Amino acid sequence: MSAFETFLSAREIWEVPLAASIVAGALLGALGVYVVLRRTVFVSAALTQVSTLGLVLTLLVEERVHIETEHATEQLAVAILFSVAGALVLGALRPRRLPAEATVGAAWVTASALVVLGVSQLVHAAHDLGGMVFGNAVAVPAGDLAVIVVVAAVCTAVHLVFAKELAFASFDPETAQALGLRVKLWDALLFLTIGLAIPVTARALGALPVFAFLTLPAAAALLLKVGFRPAFAVAAGLGVLAAGGGYVLSWAWEIPTGATMVALAALFLVPGAVLRRAGG
Repeated sequence: MSAFETFLSAREIWEVPLAASIVAGALLGALGVYVVLRRTVFVSAALTQVSTLGLVLTLLVEERVHIETEHATEQLAVAILFSVAGALVLGALRPRRLPAEATVGAAWVTASALVVLGVSQLVHAAHDLGGMVFGNAVAVPAGDLAVIVVVAAVCTAVHLVFAKELAFASFDPETAQALGLRVKLWDALLFLTIGLAIPVTARALGALPVFAFLTLPAAAALLLKVGFRPAFAVAAGLGVLAAGGGYVLSWAWEIPTGATMVALAALFLVPGAVLRRAGG
């Protein structure tokens, strides 16, 4: 039996994780256009650490006050709550004298330090923390797929309905404000969608693919000079190819799934880079 036939015969094992990977790849690829153009590529790392901080605080409450938070649903709800709150703060803070990377970096390092301090106070549950935050794209429960689909639908609807306002506030905030647009409100809405997407996809795929899908497909699309609006569709398509193709290749070659997805996504940078170099 060939590797492809073996893959098809095991459909019950891979159909849910593959579907979750494809939906996550499309969602993160499209959102990544804003992440790359606004130079906030470390936002996934920052919000993941903020989500982890929320779980650490929850575990501390469980150990000290004996309030049970063992269910995956409760853990995911806490991760989403903290990620969204962190995203709203990042969206509201837009210092004129500092690049956006400085704000995101400050959030990441502060949350990381607080996570370390919080974990140092845990007695029993520290070893379970990684599994609560990150998945591996191989074993994704159907419930996690459902959550990813709902989040993807909500984010897509928001970006389709408010595409003009989000783009205007993001890339020409002074003019937008002069015309009466509430820039901070639209920034907050943009980061809200990113804050929703990161914890649910990281729980299914892991931190590395989420970071990659928020940067590499969008960067590849922008290098191709396809235009601002088409870049969202191209980046989403590249995210789907990287997620789906990486999953299938990792199965056939028996290599780590998340790393294969990232490596495939990185290859999509090559055509655009070659075109840029050829065009001077």
